[in-house]
Amino acid sequence: MKPQNRLNRLSSLREEIVALCAVKCHMSHERVIREGDLMLPVVCSFPEGNYQRVGLCSPEVRAQRLGCSHTTARIKLGSAIDELDLDGADKSGPGSLLADELNWLNNEIHLLDHRKGEAEKTLAKILEETYVAGDRARTAGRLRDAEEQIGEMERLHDEYVDRIGALRAKVVAELERLIES
Repeated sequence: MKPQNRLNRLSSLREEIVALCAVKCHMSHERVIREGDLMLPVVCSFPEGNYQRVGLCSPEVRAQRLGCSHTTARIKLGSAIDELDLDGADKSGPGSLLADELNWLNNEIHLLDHRKGEAEKTLAKILEETYVAGDRARTAGRLRDAEEQIGEMERLHDEYVDRIGALRAKVVAELERLIES
């Protein structure tokens, strides 16, 4: 690539990456909707045994959020990281470590998304069981454990969001270094 074309490409990538954000949403799309005075989970008619979720943010919002499990933003970040080592022949530059971190975070966020969905479903089942039994004391321990498990997953997601935000900042700094050199 010609030097000016490469500079333009790096500048364009930098602007795209700067526009991405790291939002601590706690993977709220997995949260089960509760309604009524009793705040019972809303059951889906299909598939059977599932619950209505808050649902995904709009595609436009997800496209900008690095911490979202269902995003294309990390693909953009990956493209920028790939660009960092194009001048080096041995792939041992800063892009390699950054790519490893992105890959790890990508996998962990996806795995956490599935675990959070299952934990939310478990909580909803316990809430239903509590209502049917009419005895909150009988399920209090399991209810507390389920809520704590979800809280721990939300804290873990916050950590991942902090890490991907720091990764984004490193990528921007590397792009700026390349643009200025």
